[in-house]
Amino acid sequence: MVCKECGSYNAENLSVCKECGAKLRDENTSANGADAASASDESRPARDFVKPPAWPKSAYSGAPERPLSAASEAPSPSSAFRPTIPPRTAASAPAPSCPHCGKQVLSDAPFCAYCGQRLAGEAPAAPSSTRLAAVPTAQPAPARAAYAATDFDDDDDYFDDEEDEDGYKPAKGAKRSGKLAHRDEDDLDEYDDEAYDEEDYDDMPRKRGKGTTILFWGLIVLLLALIAVFGMYIAKKNFDGDVGKMFASIGSIFNRGAADDVNAADPAVTTDADTQMYTASISEYIDPSTNEVSYDIDIAAPTGSAIRIITDATLKQDTATVAANNRIILRIARDVFMPNAPVESENLTIQPNIQAISPDGQTMQISVPEILVTVPVLSMSVTEPLGDTVNATFDNSPIAIMGQVNNYDGEIFVFVNDQQVYVDSTGLFTASYTPVAPAAALTMPTSSAAPETTEDLDASTATEETGEETGEEAETAEEPIADETAAGVAALSGSTETIVIEARKNNCVTARKVITVEPYVMQTMSFMINNDIKSLSAESGSVTLTGTCTPGAEITATSSSTDVTFGQATVTETGTFTLIVTLAKVGAYDINLEGKLEGYYDGTAVAIVERPPTASSTNFRKAAADLAKNYDKIKSGATTSGDFVVTGRITEIISTDPYTIFRVQVSEGVEVIIYNRSAKSTINSSDVKARKQIAGTLKGLYTDGATPVLWGWFIWNK
Repeated sequence: MVCKECGSYNAENLSVCKECGAKLRDENTSANGADAASASDESRPARDFVKPPAWPKSAYSGAPERPLSAASEAPSPSSAFRPTIPPRTAASAPAPSCPHCGKQVLSDAPFCAYCGQRLAGEAPAAPSSTRLAAVPTAQPAPARAAYAATDFDDDDDYFDDEEDEDGYKPAKGAKRSGKLAHRDEDDLDEYDDEAYDEEDYDDMPRKRGKGTTILFWGLIVLLLALIAVFGMYIAKKNFDGDVGKMFASIGSIFNRGAADDVNAADPAVTTDADTQMYTASISEYIDPSTNEVSYDIDIAAPTGSAIRIITDATLKQDTATVAANNRIILRIARDVFMPNAPVESENLTIQPNIQAISPDGQTMQISVPEILVTVPVLSMSVTEPLGDTVNATFDNSPIAIMGQVNNYDGEIFVFVNDQQVYVDSTGLFTASYTPVAPAAALTMPTSSAAPETTEDLDASTATEETGEETGEEAETAEEPIADETAAGVAALSGSTETIVIEARKNNCVTARKVITVEPYVMQTMSFMINNDIKSLSAESGSVTLTGTCTPGAEITATSSSTDVTFGQATVTETGTFTLIVTLAKVGAYDINLEGKLEGYYDGTAVAIVERPPTASSTNFRKAAADLAKNYDKIKSGATTSGDFVVTGRITEIISTDPYTIFRVQVSEGVEVIIYNRSAKSTINSSDVKARKQIAGTLKGLYTDGATPVLWGWFIWNK
């Protein structure tokens, strides 16, 4: 807006001139200024970044000095004040020039339009009071200088649309100095800050609010989250959760025509991929939800090749095709490569067998590294039989087997010598094993293993020393010994058997227990009489024998005298036994006990039972016969029993335990062996060469088979 007082240019929104302080518009103009400005601006292009000033269309020549009519005097309320451009001066009149910059100026302009300096010698014309009646001012307004018509040519409009679109660059103005230069800068600053009213921006897009910005970025984040979720879903469904594989697959889709790429590698050049063809690398994969182990096998093979897995396991699909890039990754469960059978070692090495069939039909073996795996170890406990060995029974009765499988899961099977046995839900198993060795091969001939008595030892010694046996008798005696030895060797050298108990499960280390079955060997029966000498004697004639034997044995008793009878032997579970012996006459009698049990040698025991006389020693001696007179009959065996009296000298004490046995010489060549059973008299070494008289009962012949034995009840000194 041009000040009517001083002619200065001011911004449209200013109401007071910055230069002289005069009001730029009256009240009516101020009230309708915005509408007028908007109406006038409709012809000009809208510019978002700056609004150009309203340059005058014609030079201002000052207010006319002639009075105006009433019609023309009243200002138009519907339009803003606009300075009018006076008609151009005649062409013949020379145009004045600025004394400062030399450029042409209007003849009535107070300032140079180029340099802004006041034109010397020119005073602004006083405006007419009638012209400025609508805009009262405190000071008279200077006359407006006239502008040349060429300075405001429409073709040279300062803000041309085409020049703006083509990148208009304003010409660099001349340097101004002094107060005017500063004033222009202030005008421009104020113009930039206050040139537009809010109404000027009504038809322009408004700046987004804070809420709109937050909503916009929230939608962006939501979109990215949805892309990520669907991407992970696709990767998990088709690529086992491997995002890298998904992007590799997407890249392979866009790279299908890579062979036609101008930047593709020369196929004639050998690359690392060519050298790694028909090879594979293996990595382990553990499913986080099931903990199942699988292997990701990265195979390098020509595109279009068929990859075949060779295994004993049952597969739904054993082939796959290399789709692109000469590479395929297969995820295969570990059980496919496992032996699927019980194993013997915890550390197991497996070798995957994979082949590739190229598009031209050639079969190539894929070089796959070995896989080292650790397999579980089964365990079990065997409670019967205990230990690592067990003895077979005499009759080869079955051997009981019982045990427990630890951590039983229903897939574990128990075998006894490769024969599957029943296992309950807790892992408990029971079975039995019958040795295969026949019982007949283990049968031993019956023989006596009981210790021999002193008499037996003496008799055998005498037999060996005298050599009275004939050749036939010796031959007969040796045969049983040979048979007995052969049978014993056969039993001891019998084949050893084993019981192998195994708990098996596929792909697990087998639990094994080996028990050795020792062949049955004939055992010696435990058999003995526990009576002392006193308990073997009974005046009533009834003696009870007691002893011990192997439990289950059957006991029988025999005697050479018909005056001795036996009751039924009773054997307890612990092996103790009792047997009643009845003696019909006074005297001493030898009895033999024998125990029998399968698998044992026969047990034997001997004892001497006696029935002492109840008569007095005198009466017994009177009733007894003279042994010296009956010596030959006794020695020949014609007389085997009876009561006798003998007198002679003691020449030798043979034994003192359990009986005192001594030798008595009756006469030259006549000797008698005496067993001292007197309750009053004792014989010891001091009695040797002493003369004694003995009364007793004939017991038979001594171990030499020639000397009579007298069981002496009474002894007298002579």
